[in-house]
Amino acid sequence: MAYLTKIGIAGALIVATIAVAPGGSAARSYSEVQLRGNEFLKSDDILAVCDISEDENFTSSTKAEIRQCLMSTGQFGGVKFVPEGDTMVIEVEELNSRPGRFEVGLQVDSEEGPIGTVYFERYNLFPGTFGAIELRFSEEFSELTTSLYRKDAFANGWDLGLDTSVTDARYDDQSYEHRRAFIEPYVARKFAGGGRGEIGLGYRSDTIRNVSATSSALIKADAGARREAYLRLSYRHTAENWEAEAKQFFFGLGTGNVISQTQVSAGTRFAIDPDNLVLALRMEGGHVSSLKGPPARISDRFFTSGTALRGFASRGIGPRDGADFLGGENYLVGSVELQKSIGQVFGTPARIGGFVDVGSAWGLSNTLGGGVNDGLDWRASAGLSMTLEFGNVPVSFYLAEPVRKQPGDEIQNFGLSISARF
Repeated sequence: MAYLTKIGIAGALIVATIAVAPGGSAARSYSEVQLRGNEFLKSDDILAVCDISEDENFTSSTKAEIRQCLMSTGQFGGVKFVPEGDTMVIEVEELNSRPGRFEVGLQVDSEEGPIGTVYFERYNLFPGTFGAIELRFSEEFSELTTSLYRKDAFANGWDLGLDTSVTDARYDDQSYEHRRAFIEPYVARKFAGGGRGEIGLGYRSDTIRNVSATSSALIKADAGARREAYLRLSYRHTAENWEAEAKQFFFGLGTGNVISQTQVSAGTRFAIDPDNLVLALRMEGGHVSSLKGPPARISDRFFTSGTALRGFASRGIGPRDGADFLGGENYLVGSVELQKSIGQVFGTPARIGGFVDVGSAWGLSNTLGGGVNDGLDWRASAGLSMTLEFGNVPVSFYLAEPVRKQPGDEIQNFGLSISARF
């Protein structure tokens, strides 16, 4: 076996071939490989550097070669292997010294169409501070985000960050346009056992504009701009083979309209046989309500479907008034998927899966006197998925068929995503 070292994360391409010597400790396969200790480098990028996957046998010689490969990038001060049950954990120590990375990307989504990305990041953009900027754009939306992050900015391991974003959405299946901008300084801290908490105090501008004359009365009532302070509390926990996250927002601080928005998600993966048959479970949900003043606007309600509820189009289920989907004040989605590696397809590793997705979006504080059906009506779909990776170009697609739907739901039977960075 040979390792092709693709040091895209170092801002240059370094090719190194390392021959694998025979021998080493007894082979042991794992159902999952996790990265720990990486603050800024993406886990997928680190794994791709030396083609690391759960298919490795992780003998002593293989570990030595992976360590040598990662250390040769110049981005790490140390690499450790810490097996935890069926998961191989690779702990890395980042040096935080690389000069930066610039990437231009193109993604093809079956629903959104071509999506372009421009991304730049740099350690020590300011002394001891990581900085990043990303632009994403398509025919129907554009988004510019920036991030600054300083580790150990305060005592007791508290970090400091600053996020900003400007988004402009003009979806042709909606009768309005939505523009949002925010700036949010926050503090963050890691906790023992895999936990991480964040506290953010931000300010945002949220605008519903260019509302069609034929729009629902509920959308017309939401038209206009709101500018307000908000508080964000979040906690994420990552364990051996599962992770969970909770976010709590309080929008409109100091105004006559205070909105509470809660979001939760959890997922787990575990092997159920020695042939790398994996069961993946996922759940996410949310609730938004008014603590003071008018109900939550359409821009704070939940639209779920698309990749979360396969078989249904994005923004295509839930309470509806005429042709306008209004989003729900509640949503819940669950997924069960059985995945298996099938070896090489077209010369690249492939994994197939069979899944069942169940979910809904429901609930409105204002139903126009009962004219809008906002009841809890479950949707469900079943289908097949496949993931491939041609070099550094991941390709994923699915076929899904709704097995429980409601009149007026927008259906999407096929999804395809292709991503490439240059």
